[in-house]
Amino acid sequence: MHLSRRGFLAGTAALGATGLLTACGYQDEAPTQGTGATWSFTDDRGRKLEGERPTRIVAQVTAAAALWDLGVKSVGIFGPSKFADGKPDPQAGGVDLNTVTSLGNVWNEFNFDKFVSLNPQLLISVMYLKEQMWYVPDTQTEKIDKAAPSVGIRLQDISMPEGIAKFIALAKALGADTETPAIKAAREEYEKADAAFGEAAKKAAGLKILLVSAQKDAVYVSNAPKFATSKHYQSKGLNFVTPEAPDESQGGYYQQISWENIGKYPADVIMYDNRGGSLSLGPDGLGGVPTWAQLPAVKAGKLIPWNNETPFSYQRFTPQLTELTAALNKFA
Repeated sequence: MHLSRRGFLAGTAALGATGLLTACGYQDEAPTQGTGATWSFTDDRGRKLEGERPTRIVAQVTAAAALWDLGVKSVGIFGPSKFADGKPDPQAGGVDLNTVTSLGNVWNEFNFDKFVSLNPQLLISVMYLKEQMWYVPDTQTEKIDKAAPSVGIRLQDISMPEGIAKFIALAKALGADTETPAIKAAREEYEKADAAFGEAAKKAAGLKILLVSAQKDAVYVSNAPKFATSKHYQSKGLNFVTPEAPDESQGGYYQQISWENIGKYPADVIMYDNRGGSLSLGPDGLGGVPTWAQLPAVKAGKLIPWNNETPFSYQRFTPQLTELTAALNKFA
């Protein structure tokens, strides 16, 4: 998840105002006709969608990346997909950015005119707080909901395997074959990587691990069970430091502290948010912040990059597991 300038989830898109709209949406224009096949799916807001199966899908990049690996390709995406230099953002996973239309690459940017021009039959987004569709601007929720029906997938308090299962269920409903040789092979690779990670996690169980996301003016100490990646890591035996006072008004994901107080939570290893919107905390990052440089884990070079928005697919999570396993075997 991306941090706002002042705090996590500040100003997130809320969907409460659209709760009274029907699950099928109030469409101003009839969408392009699909294959004629039918579908039925109930999303995590309790909205049931049924009728002709949609084929023209616009999805928030987290959802688009997960579905792409399962054979469901979007015509449009929104949310971080490219860095400022034009390189693909890891959040986009395997999405072919040359074949999709981007409606916006940063927070609160959603080009409604482009959205409508794509003749969307379905909008898909993830949710980190109840009823809040990620990267859907609250000023546009009503007209977006009128233009096409939507599916919300809740990711709060679930592990990566649970999230992957949710997207597999959605992909199946959308007509994908989720048992292709490629997907079966990806699942087998994941299972092998997960078993190896489990062994490494047991060896590293005695290490205190701190999860952080950094901005120039503050540090956000992450609450491991709230994130799908770290929740899975914790279930396998990793010992994460728990922040004393996570902000419950924003879902309990983080506690914000100052750089002066970064030593508040002693740790043997630090896993740092390495997404594009976060400040680099790698070995060459933040050399000018004395409180950071003085931490024992930093001095010892026990730093591990962490992506809390890894796409929910076997293909994207397996490399994360493999890299973390190698680091733990080195540090344990």
